[in-house]
Amino acid sequence: MGPRRSRVKKTGKRTGPNLRLRMGLIAAVSILALLITSVRLVSIQGMDSMKLAEKALDNRLVTRTLPADRGQILASDGTVLADSVSRYQLVVDQENVAQYKVDGKLVGAWGAAEALAGPLDTDPGLLYPKLVGDKRWNPVAKGLTSETWRAVKKLEILGVSAEEYAVRSYPSGGVAGNLVGFLSSDGHAQAGLEQAYDEQLSGRDGRQQYEKGARGEIIPLGDNNIQDAVDGEGLQTTIDPDIQYYAQQAIEEQRQKHKAESGSIVVKEIKTGRILAAADAPTVDPNSPGKVDADDRGSRIFTDVFEPGSTAKMVTAAALLDQGLVDPEDEFTVPYKWKAPNDEEFRDSHEHPDEKLTFAGILAESSNTGTILAGEKLTEEQRYEYMKKFGFGSTSGIGFPAETGGILHPYTDWDGRTKYTVMFGQGVAANALQTTDVIATIANGGVHVPSTLVDGMIGPSGKPISEPAGKPERVISEKAADQTLSILEGVVAEGTGKSAQVSGYRVAGKTGTAQAPAAEGGGYDGYTASFVGVLPAEDPQVAISVTLQRPRDGYYGGSAAAPVFSDVAGFTMRHLKIPPSTTEPQLPAREWK
Repeated sequence: MGPRRSRVKKTGKRTGPNLRLRMGLIAAVSILALLITSVRLVSIQGMDSMKLAEKALDNRLVTRTLPADRGQILASDGTVLADSVSRYQLVVDQENVAQYKVDGKLVGAWGAAEALAGPLDTDPGLLYPKLVGDKRWNPVAKGLTSETWRAVKKLEILGVSAEEYAVRSYPSGGVAGNLVGFLSSDGHAQAGLEQAYDEQLSGRDGRQQYEKGARGEIIPLGDNNIQDAVDGEGLQTTIDPDIQYYAQQAIEEQRQKHKAESGSIVVKEIKTGRILAAADAPTVDPNSPGKVDADDRGSRIFTDVFEPGSTAKMVTAAALLDQGLVDPEDEFTVPYKWKAPNDEEFRDSHEHPDEKLTFAGILAESSNTGTILAGEKLTEEQRYEYMKKFGFGSTSGIGFPAETGGILHPYTDWDGRTKYTVMFGQGVAANALQTTDVIATIANGGVHVPSTLVDGMIGPSGKPISEPAGKPERVISEKAADQTLSILEGVVAEGTGKSAQVSGYRVAGKTGTAQAPAAEGGGYDGYTASFVGVLPAEDPQVAISVTLQRPRDGYYGGSAAAPVFSDVAGFTMRHLKIPPSTTEPQLPAREWK
């Protein structure tokens, strides 16, 4: 047998290296753990502390909107039609309110409720539930005036603050309410000039960001910055508030007297195009628009159309005279009924024997058949083109919300009846401003001056920045305009418009009575009574239109609308201090023998 080997030595040789390996691994793990701990410590002390600091700053930072003041809307004389007033919402930090003390004694939320009840004119029991709790922001009351907020501030209640906001106010109430428009409860423009000029009136809100302390106070040296609000521009209208108020009262009284659905009056300066009044009935007080029907919150003067009826005969007359196809004293034998070559039959409003009327007499008597006999001299294209030149089928350019251009179909679409009826105002539709513009153009020597409702915006200096004026355009010759105006003066002096006469002033104008289309379509369900006129006729300054929709107690323009014209025109002349007429008219003959 060979010698025996020692197990101890054998084992010792094998375990030596393994032990060193294990010790190395332990050391490496320890170093790694130490490294991770160090990195984590650096992270906690460095980057995480930055995040924590940022989070803490976010908790302290408060961002508050600085509302821009909405621009005023003014009448032409500076009367305020729309303004903005400050109101406050009272808010509380309930945790801070709980620390409220009086004379060093802790009274908490209940004591705060008792203190606030006086300025807020309410019961402490109603306030207490809003003050107690752990909410850091809770609304308590809204709509506080600056006087009420000052009274609350004097109480020095910890955690009580206010947020300012603006409320739209209309100091003139319903005066020009249908023109001015109004805002919704959340401050969005809903109608009228408020909507049309919303961008300019609104301005741009600012922003304030500041650090607050534990009690809600501003930290003076904290991260504070302000971006100032840019207030909205003001708007100065052309409206004369005295004429506007008078016209509104007059048309509402006449609407009720004749049991009409609605009515309107437009008063326009002829030479400038400025609208001095645009009165609707019913009207709306923008302070409480919900009190009237939705249909009565806008301005029908711009949005509603109607067949102008006999007032459109002015266009036919002006076209014939401008083309040299008739003279004022040309002679016509005018029947009660007249049948066209296509067998369409037409008649006058009142039965009568054949009449020997001049062209001027046809307008004075407002004869449909006579207008057709004379108007046949115009081609269908000419009839259409003159109506278009006088503004039918186009909007005014004022930009009033939902303004309509009326209805004027191309003459190529006219049927066998419409090609005749358009000459006396049927088969075509216009709004009240358009009918006013027709006679204003005639009275201005045949030159159309675009209507304006806004004189200009009011910038930071407080001075109006004039709106660009529209370009005047000649529609008919000066001779034709003078001849037409003379004929229209005869309508008031001797014809259907006698009720429109104004003591001391020469008046030219035209009555209108037209069937009103049914709202559902398919026929007619009433009448439109109207009158348009200018004065003084020898040097026209003002054009006025009066319209009554679906009057049920007297519907002729001469009896329902003309008297209101006389009333408002007389007031307007006195208010504007326009001297009475000093000359007598030279009227063309109405009849021939």
